[in-house]
Amino acid sequence: MSFARPRTNGRVVLTLQRAAARWATLAAALTLAVLFSGCATPPNGSTQAVSAAEFQEQIASEARVADLNEQLLSLAVESGLGGGLYRVGPEDQIRIDFFGIPELSREYRVDGRGNIMMPLVGQVSVAGLTLDELEQAVAAKYGESYLRTPQVSAQVTEYRSQQFTIVGAVANPRVYSVSRQTTLIEALAMAGGVTQDASDMAYLTDRTRNPETGRLQTRTLLVAIDELMRDAAENNVVLGESALINVPRGGFVFVEGAVNRPGGVALRGDITVLKAIAEAGGLKFEADKSSVRVVRRNATTGEWNHLDIDYRVVRDDPARDMRLRNGDVVAVDTDTLKAGWVGFWRNASALAWFGWRPLQ
Repeated sequence: MSFARPRTNGRVVLTLQRAAARWATLAAALTLAVLFSGCATPPNGSTQAVSAAEFQEQIASEARVADLNEQLLSLAVESGLGGGLYRVGPEDQIRIDFFGIPELSREYRVDGRGNIMMPLVGQVSVAGLTLDELEQAVAAKYGESYLRTPQVSAQVTEYRSQQFTIVGAVANPRVYSVSRQTTLIEALAMAGGVTQDASDMAYLTDRTRNPETGRLQTRTLLVAIDELMRDAAENNVVLGESALINVPRGGFVFVEGAVNRPGGVALRGDITVLKAIAEAGGLKFEADKSSVRVVRRNATTGEWNHLDIDYRVVRDDPARDMRLRNGDVVAVDTDTLKAGWVGFWRNASALAWFGWRPLQ
């Protein structure tokens, strides 16, 4: 008994062959995609590739700091105050000469309290005085009881008091010794300028002489660096005795959730929710604009508080925006419906990338 070989339609065979070839191509493409994705993913502990946006942001930050430091150096050269504005301080060695009276002419070491002990008149407070002011003060002391219109001259023979300390986010934090009066801009320039993580403020603490009472007093100033650059004539103060300059490092706030570049944002100036989100690359399409939360830790109790914000409201009315503090976390929730659409279109685009199309 023989069996007849079934007849095969040539078009069907060709269609099946094409289908098999397409599925083989699809499988190969999927395999390559897996391999490439495995190669593109860095192993644990390796450095992540920097995106173009992050690279541009880093370059812009470096350029801003370089420009700021260049301005500091330029202003330091232009506004340097020296010579006659030198103010005597502790440990300085000064020589005081009386015209025609060599017996009273001699050198004195200023003590730690800013005084010198002189014959006949005793203690004279000289710290914080310019040389002209010192000559007038000594002449007045001797003119009260011992000399008629004495002529006095003074000079510094050894500079030991003019030191300032600068710490924090500067290139070269340390103690600096100078032989003349120094301004805040000059001090920042001597320290090599600020670093990238510097805050926008500088704190100055020193001792200056009260112009009304003539007594030394502690001075504390908070100077905005941008204002110092913009109006040096108004804000560039002369450092007093035992000056300490602190340029603190700026804090960070953290932005996470449906933003383009989640992570830390440097806390420079008045950072608000809108600014922090902008620094993080803005909202993603799937972000829920009505559900933004600021998570803030209570410094006293240690508890974390959640503050709800509607992005659309503060965007339309920036006066209602919230100023952030160091350590705050801005969390942007994801809209489920939008996320579904994003997932669908990603899958659809992936299939289009693989070249899949219905069989004909």
